[in-house]
Amino acid sequence: MKEPGWKLNLNWITPQLAVGGRFPVEAVEHMALQLGIRHVVDVRVEARDDEHVLREHGITFLHLPTVDLRAINEEMLEDGVRWVSEHLELGHKVYIHCEHGVGRSATLALCVLVAQGDSPLEALERAKTARWQVAPSPEQLEAFMQWSEGWRARHGVPWKVPAFKALSEIAYRHLRKPPKVEEE
Repeated sequence: MKEPGWKLNLNWITPQLAVGGRFPVEAVEHMALQLGIRHVVDVRVEARDDEHVLREHGITFLHLPTVDLRAINEEMLEDGVRWVSEHLELGHKVYIHCEHGVGRSATLALCVLVAQGDSPLEALERAKTARWQVAPSPEQLEAFMQWSEGWRARHGVPWKVPAFKALSEIAYRHLRKPPKVEEE
């Protein structure tokens, strides 16, 4: 079997939820048939997936156009969490992506994980462990904190929204230099 001329840039955060970067149109059949992805969320403003091609392969599509490094606006974030959660509850696989799978897509995925029962720190740790590239910008982390606070208030969950510093320590840990090991 010939290797495809493309490689997918995605990681499974849960068995049903993947996060990553853009994909070539040639990968859609593989995504649908081999990976079982039934729904795609594209949060890029600078580009947009070909909805017609996705639909031809049985994949539904949601576009939440957001500028790179910026936060997804509150209304779109709510719509995205609701849309993704509904499909996950049906046992379907969902792929959330932006250009590189670092900030915009990760922010929406973090909110979905909180909606599914994780605390904000658990959600970020889970996403970061599954995909080292997860590193929402400071504006995106602030939006995640604000969304989480609203979720907490509406649903009466016991956790508190962590401080920015606690979230940033997880989100940006790949940027820290490892400690020097002294030679003996």
